[in-house]
Amino acid sequence: LSIFNFNTMSHFFKKLGLFLMPCILVLLGVVYLDFFKVFFEYDEYYTEDLFVSLNREYVCLKSLEKKSEISKPNSFIFGSSRSQAFKCRDWNKYLSDSAISFHFDAANEALVGVVEKLQYLKKNKYEITNVLLIVDEGLLTQTDFNQRNSSLTISHPEISSNNSFDFYLPFITASINPKFVASYMDYSMFKSHRKYMGQYIANTRYPNLVNPVNMDIFYGKEKEIQEDSISYYNRLNLSGVFYEREIITRDFSDINNYTKDQLSIIKELFQEFNCSYKVIVSPMYDQIELDSIYKQMLIDVFQKENVFDYSGKNEWTEPIGNFYETSHYRPFVARRIMSQVYK
Repeated sequence: LSIFNFNTMSHFFKKLGLFLMPCILVLLGVVYLDFFKVFFEYDEYYTEDLFVSLNREYVCLKSLEKKSEISKPNSFIFGSSRSQAFKCRDWNKYLSDSAISFHFDAANEALVGVVEKLQYLKKNKYEITNVLLIVDEGLLTQTDFNQRNSSLTISHPEISSNNSFDFYLPFITASINPKFVASYMDYSMFKSHRKYMGQYIANTRYPNLVNPVNMDIFYGKEKEIQEDSISYYNRLNLSGVFYEREIITRDFSDINNYTKDQLSIIKELFQEFNCSYKVIVSPMYDQIELDSIYKQMLIDVFQKENVFDYSGKNEWTEPIGNFYETSHYRPFVARRIMSQVYK
């Protein structure tokens, strides 16, 4: 009987091994290819031939770790990709000579993400003297890490409550997604972004350039506009990117009750760092004004003199030339905003 059981179990494990072998090979292939640059360390994450959208927060974290080995930054810009309109080199003009600035943003940033980044900096004994916090309604309403589980938005365990399995799973899942595989092979061969590729593949005629020291991104779309702004905006108008804006009202009866709690935590951390800070509400193409409840929260927590609201219908949101598309405004807009904020 024991021999029978041994033979049976041996046969079972052989069958199981044959069944699992393709899965193991696929997993090893995904790790080896490392499309999203998370399984290995890299000297440079943003290269000229890069066309896969990386996890911005993770790249910033790894770049910050390397930079801190030389000199720790003491001035930080926080926010979503919209914060990339604000460049460290422009901000430095309003800071002291001792300021070392760094852009610590994330794709579709969340309020809870800003909290965790500040706690990470505190834990690692950074001395923060200046903060520029760029917010919008989308950022203020995201207070739960569990809702941020895509390859673009998942947070690393060093700055979140996620474990390693939570972090790496979205990248493995994305890497074997037929849509991503098709997009990757298609773009590799033909170097052309197609609509079905979505956010997996960077959609820009010219590559985005990244300052590896402070993590500022200089979008390739800026070069397109400088070369021929009329053609650029005509093309986006014809494709329906820019639309006719109407006065829109929203139902804010489901205001997130955790928002003020997390804003209060941020303020407490600012006080612990004893830093100077400014909170800027981004100008948005849709011209929807930040809800008065959220605006009052910002004023109650950070004081009116530190909060600057550029949302709604105004000189900043009216010209389409102020935007790359309907989500991101351009650096010259941010420079004008800073000239007001720091006057």
